[in-house]
Amino acid sequence: MSQYRGPRLVVLCVDGGLPSVVGTWNFFSPHRRLPGLHDTGATALRSVFPSSTAPAHASFLTGAHPTEHGVIGNRYWTGEPVAEICRRAANPLLTLHPYDAASLTAPSLVEWLADQGARVAAVHFPQTFSQKASTRAVSSLYCLYAPARRVLVPLAEGTDQETVQAVYFDESLPLTARVPSGGGAQTVMFSMGTAGPETAVPVAGRTVQVDARITEGDLSVPVRCEKVAHGTAELTLGTAVLTLSFGAVAARNLRFPGCGGPSSRGIEYTANPEHDFHESPCAPWIRDSALDIVAKDEPDVLFLRFNQADHAQEFLYWYAARSGGREAALAREQILSSYQTIDACVGDIMREVGDQADYVLFSDHGIDYVETHLRPNAVLRELGLDTGMIFQGDSNIAYLYADRPLSQADRRHIIDALAAVDTTVRPADVVTHAVRLPSAPGRTGELAITCGPHREFDYGFSGAAGVAVRSASHGYFPSDPAMNGFFRMFGPRTAGHEAPGAITDVADLVKNLWLQGR
Repeated sequence: MSQYRGPRLVVLCVDGGLPSVVGTWNFFSPHRRLPGLHDTGATALRSVFPSSTAPAHASFLTGAHPTEHGVIGNRYWTGEPVAEICRRAANPLLTLHPYDAASLTAPSLVEWLADQGARVAAVHFPQTFSQKASTRAVSSLYCLYAPARRVLVPLAEGTDQETVQAVYFDESLPLTARVPSGGGAQTVMFSMGTAGPETAVPVAGRTVQVDARITEGDLSVPVRCEKVAHGTAELTLGTAVLTLSFGAVAARNLRFPGCGGPSSRGIEYTANPEHDFHESPCAPWIRDSALDIVAKDEPDVLFLRFNQADHAQEFLYWYAARSGGREAALAREQILSSYQTIDACVGDIMREVGDQADYVLFSDHGIDYVETHLRPNAVLRELGLDTGMIFQGDSNIAYLYADRPLSQADRRHIIDALAAVDTTVRPADVVTHAVRLPSAPGRTGELAITCGPHREFDYGFSGAAGVAVRSASHGYFPSDPAMNGFFRMFGPRTAGHEAPGAITDVADLVKNLWLQGR
């Protein structure tokens, strides 16, 4: 048996990566790391509708549109009662099915590669894992995150401890804090979970990573102690990351000396002051996880996704595009910094994997600014139809799920009321764009609606049906160039292959590269 020499193929998604940015700054170029490789340069890659993460990755892996592969948005349901949808909607674990390989209704590139005898591994790449038991599970990691929060924890002295509860992914974890014996007031010993180790957290000092084990996986939380007063520790728990592990990687410790854990220590993208998001998972953790998998699992094909550019743009693109002066300049600077961070991590992977592998880099969609949030569930509430009906879906297409068939009268009232909020809202079946609209029986509900540019559906019930925002999003029609992703490939077998123009064309290219290298 020949000695393993590393992956033969690296497939890497820079989620939300813009062709203009990648091309202008020549990001992810092989020439600084692996000179001499054939390189296509960065070209535009047309997405699908909705041009969002789950459906676009499914199209990448299957070569099909959402109508064929069944992933019709970042959020959809499959016939559950409305009460069950409401129960599950706030928990990312219970809304994970669009990212799960079991959701695909078309053959996947991952399965094809396995049939060719390839060992496949993945880090944070949709539809490379399944929560359902499988004898063909690849070595795969996938991350979910939960919002930051502030908590007050009773501060015990010595070994006496009181707890408060924090709920993550519907699981309640006890939080404890105490003053260490002889430690004064400079440090708090903090733990999460019944078996979680204690971690020293400086008072009004640096943020530290605290880990806990919950039923579904490993939870990592950046923790900062703001102050201690009146026998209580005031703690900020930053964006928490739950790491789901599948295959061989499930048995390993995924903390690395270079980054410590999957969540960044500080709040990112501060040019937008209206959030408290810690990057999750951070790019160095994606890099280190990938290199750990290469060293220990010896994959022939490695699938990776860096989603930091997408997060940066979602928080900052409005400021970069619509504000002015220093505010816009700072937003653009921070967006560019996210690309630079990813570029450095990709470079580290390239240097480790080497020049005998082929590299396929792409993004699943682009980005555009959003100035209006539309809440179709608030319209249902105003019509008195919010019992037994709910809208869920994606940024620019929403599906109505109901416990009973939708009458023509209710359909007309809903459509008229939505159009009164915003004139661009209309039934999806009257859209005239040159686009394949999602059609998946049992998944698209009783009614599908779309909205126009610079608008986005929000699925809350409270507040006004339409509200002005300073935001950004993807998911709009791929006929809009702003929704284009990018494509770039390089490697010893890429010469003679043309860069694809659409994300649905990439799976066949990857198959050809693999077969050429056999």
